Amino acid sequence: MLNTQLTKSLLHTTDNYIKALEKGGFSTVLDLLNHYPREYEDRTNVLDNFSLVNIKDKNTILVTLVSINTQMTWGWKLVSKAVLEDKNWFLSEAVWFNRKYLATTLQVYQWKKVIVSWKVKYAFWKVTFQSPEVETDLSKVSWEIVPVYSDINYIPSKWTSWKIELLKKYISEIVEDIPENIIKKYNFIPKKEAVYKIHFPKNKNDIEQAKYRLAYWELYEINYKSLTVKHENFKNSEWKSLALKMNVDLIKDIISNLPFDLTDHQKIVLFQILKDMEKTHSMQRLLEWDVWTWKTAVALIAAIHAILESWSNRIQAAIMAPTEILARQHFEWMQELFMKYNISSHLLVGSLSKKQKDSVKTDIRHWNIDIVIWTHALVQEDVLFHRLWFVVVDEQHRFWVKQREVLEKYVSWHNSETALSPHVLNMTATPIPRTLALTLYWDQDLSIISQYPKGRKDIYTKVAKNDNQRNEIELFVRSQLEQWRQVFWISPLVEESEKIDLANAIHTYENLIEIFHPFRVWLLHGKMKPKEKDEVMREFSENKIQVLSSTSVVEVWVNIPNATIMCIEWAERFWLSQLHQFRWRVGRWAHQSYCYLFPTNWNQTDRLKAMESTNNWFELAEIDLELRWPWEVYWVRQSWVPDLKVADLRDLELISQIREDIEELFEKNII
Repeated sequence: MLNTQLTKSLLHTTDNYIKALEKGGFSTVLDLLNHYPREYEDRTNVLDNFSLVNIKDKNTILVTLVSINTQMTWGWKLVSKAVLEDKNWFLSEAVWFNRKYLATTLQVYQWKKVIVSWKVKYAFWKVTFQSPEVETDLSKVSWEIVPVYSDINYIPSKWTSWKIELLKKYISEIVEDIPENIIKKYNFIPKKEAVYKIHFPKNKNDIEQAKYRLAYWELYEINYKSLTVKHENFKNSEWKSLALKMNVDLIKDIISNLPFDLTDHQKIVLFQILKDMEKTHSMQRLLEWDVWTWKTAVALIAAIHAILESWSNRIQAAIMAPTEILARQHFEWMQELFMKYNISSHLLVGSLSKKQKDSVKTDIRHWNIDIVIWTHALVQEDVLFHRLWFVVVDEQHRFWVKQREVLEKYVSWHNSETALSPHVLNMTATPIPRTLALTLYWDQDLSIISQYPKGRKDIYTKVAKNDNQRNEIELFVRSQLEQWRQVFWISPLVEESEKIDLANAIHTYENLIEIFHPFRVWLLHGKMKPKEKDEVMREFSENKIQVLSSTSVVEVWVNIPNATIMCIEWAERFWLSQLHQFRWRVGRWAHQSYCYLFPTNWNQTDRLKAMESTNNWFELAEIDLELRWPWEVYWVRQSWVPDLKVADLRDLELISQIREDIEELFEKNII
């Protein structure tokens, strides 16, 4: 049975291996069968001389093991080296680090034939295999494709391969997991056959066939759950949401009163939002945007339209921001339009006195207010809306999926008097590739603004290569300060760490005071109290502070038009999504802006080179997705999301195809 516990008798192994498997999350037969190979070695075509090897690809070659020995390096690492000989008596070398057991095992095969598989490196006039796999069973020379598994708590691939061979008989018990009509539509092989072929392929076609079938299931599982939730939300909110017909003339009038022109992308997204709000069920839409593409303007137009168009019903709207400073910025720039259309508004933030808060809450509860701009921190307080019908959640990417659900259930619960389900617009400025957005924010429709307003200049970005370049940059920064510009200076940590020798905001702050005297330098970090942080940002926005030494707290959107330079210490410690957010803290207005990256030991990584090469939001997001595990990129690893073993979240075509298949099943009431 697939739920049979892995034991030493079943796997013919020891207690230590069983404990290592359990620590790695492998306790049943099914767990181990679901541990798919990460790659394959094609030994159906084994080479026999070094002149045929390909430096770019993996090679499998039959050689003679001339000698092998282990020694200690200057860095106190064990290095094992083997001398290999091909059929023409040419020599090569294989090298392994900290694998003494391997050298001991291979000692008995000296002057015998072995199979070596891995990529090669050509240097110092010789071919070297670095940490190759070695096969001593020559019966596998001419007919086998060998699966290579990721290590499990230091358990090597070869051991895993042997043990999965023992579990082969259990594969026949695997049951089907997708509807029969989809299997017929794509002529899929049964799942148990796919699992068998992925572990024991006879050829490359078996691998491709198995991977496609299993990848479809992995993405189907995620999207099925997501679309089920989406359809349930629509069903539960049917006729409980106010259907607001789009008033084209009103929209044109609102747009004409904006201090800037909307881009084509903004107009398209606004149309999508307004069409959603014409329906009788609750809108659930995610608005993705690049930094400084004015997504808030779209939300504001939609909110004003909703309030004015429902004037006889008098709905309320709420815009939630992640920080008080952002809430205040939203409130201030929106006032002109609110007053023009006689819309009453309030700001509800933590720094208000209890008396002020109580007054605002009373106005909200008694329907004396049309729209409130507030922070997420106050969601759990006794804020009772009378008829909340439109909700905007800004910087939604900062909250886990379950937290977002609490927010939406919260606003719905407080509508118990009239049992309303508000239209909800979530907004995020984190650059998320479309494929990943469809997966993470699965129960929402997706809109994207990636078109910049006219006149927006690219930010000049440079990675410092040495101390001389850093000195030149500091001189340039001083010249900008003399022109009354301002500077952000970011560091990874707040205090010195004995374990991690990183630059930090406090140390940087002290250095910057000396470098840029007499200009005022100040410090901002996450350990400060909210009121202290807000006061520092207020003074910075008023240009009372010229250089701000800060940690990543400035990643939250702040509008400092006069700030034109962003400097980032130990830049390689940040991921691309963070660096992109930091970079666009400057470049807000007409002034040319600059971003300077200072890496450790002047090490220019691929990530930092990407920052130099493009300001494009989506390009950087795709690179970030390639460099690390997707759930860790966007801080959303969650229990309901399975680890993808075969599927690729960048495969937009397959994801879109699967979602269409599931939507069709819902329409036909098959699921």
